Amino acid sequence: MIKGKSKVEFGTGDILITPLVKEDLTKGCLVLQNKCNRVIGEYSPTKDFEKSESDTLITFTKTESIDVLIERLEKLKLMMNGDVEECRAGFEYEF
Repeated sequence: MIKGKSKVEFGTGDILITPLVKEDLTKGCLVLQNKCNRVIGEYSPTKDFEKSESDTLITFTKTESIDVLIERLEKLKLMMNGDVEECRAGFEYEF
């Protein structure tokens, strides 16, 4: 289910991505937070996490959904590097 609409723009190092899991391990999430510019990929330990009202959450109740997201991100990476055989021509969002 998609609740609301957001646009998250990656590529400048200003988004902190923190994985969290519930104590009973029934649900996990990625928390996206606006932070000052950092090195892309720089890791910040989960124990240092601080909740914010402006957090954007990507939640998961099944690990299979995480596998699908990873697979689609890998495909997108290939596409952005020139492998566009399976791209739909003429279809664009304003982004």
